[in-house]
Amino acid sequence: MIVSLKGVVTYHGVGFVIIENAGVGYRVIVPEDQAHALAGEVFLYTHEVVREDSRELFGFLSVEALELFWKLTSVSGVGPKSAQKIVFAAPVDRVKERVMASDISFLTNVPGIGKKTAQKIILELKGALAQEPEVPACDPDAVDALVGLGYTKRQAEQVLIGLPEQTTEERIRSALKVLGR
Repeated sequence: MIVSLKGVVTYHGVGFVIIENAGVGYRVIVPEDQAHALAGEVFLYTHEVVREDSRELFGFLSVEALELFWKLTSVSGVGPKSAQKIVFAAPVDRVKERVMASDISFLTNVPGIGKKTAQKIILELKGALAQEPEVPACDPDAVDALVGLGYTKRQAEQVLIGLPEQTTEERIRSALKVLGR
């Protein structure tokens, strides 16, 4: 299964981009507004859907978005296209908040999601999202610096949590040593 893809965007289509990596072009489905924002070299987390007559790659900007997508597709009646629309409807944390707050109107405003499907999503995921472990707050400047260097937010937070209290600059250096191993 292809779970991430790094390459150069060579074409923007309606609801997809083609990303070339090592001479091979991959069609990755992303919402139109996101597709046009992608340019040059990109890194996407992906979910591959293999069917009898097709293979599709659904793209996401963060691992948190991909994990939310997986949870949504575990709900009976929610397919990958609908789940991706929900994930991109708002920032991931906001989508989770709205589901945990039982906000049916938020979900029904997503194209293709009706009232019954919204109720089912809330019923099945409300508890699962509430049980997710909270990541302790870290030095936001150090997290931003590590993300800017190509690490994911989750990687940055996890490595910074284990470091002793220091200045931001020292924490970044220490984190890079740990991440470089």
